[in-house]
Amino acid sequence: MIPDRLFVLGYEGSPRAEVGRVLADRLDRPFFVLDEVIEASARMPLVEVLRKEGDSGFRQRQRRALVAVATGPPSICVLGTRTFLDRGNRRTMEQAGVTVFVDASLEECIAGAIEKGSLRADPEGHETFINRYETFRQEYEKADVVVETLGRTPDEIADEILQRLEDRVWTEKLR
Repeated sequence: MIPDRLFVLGYEGSPRAEVGRVLADRLDRPFFVLDEVIEASARMPLVEVLRKEGDSGFRQRQRRALVAVATGPPSICVLGTRTFLDRGNRRTMEQAGVTVFVDASLEECIAGAIEKGSLRADPEGHETFINRYETFRQEYEKADVVVETLGRTPDEIADEILQRLEDRVWTEKLR
């Protein structure tokens, strides 16, 4: 049995949203991108939220949006890159479902971030991106399920996630 809620995380440029969409389709569940939930409730883009309310205002909105998803119907939710770093957010997710880390290599994340336009192709600004990748990854590895992308398609990654979740249920039942 798959848990009611899956919280999909990964570093910027990873295929976390694509994997989340596949999981939602396969499980026939609502699909949320937490940043889009925040934008909808704020009625403005994230850039505006940050400009008007600062980082602390954004984080408060993020917590409220996460609680709304965590207490709502069964769903798949893709997190922003920093959401999982907050211990309070992590507790909310642990109580509501299962966290899944889509573990893409640094090279895949750089390529994905460049493709999405959030990182310039010029390697000059990559140092901060690389340092954050290494720091964030240490925290991300605390997720309930860690699945390496290994250059696989979102469908293949979703297959492994679903299989690991099914295996996990059987392992827990045998204890």
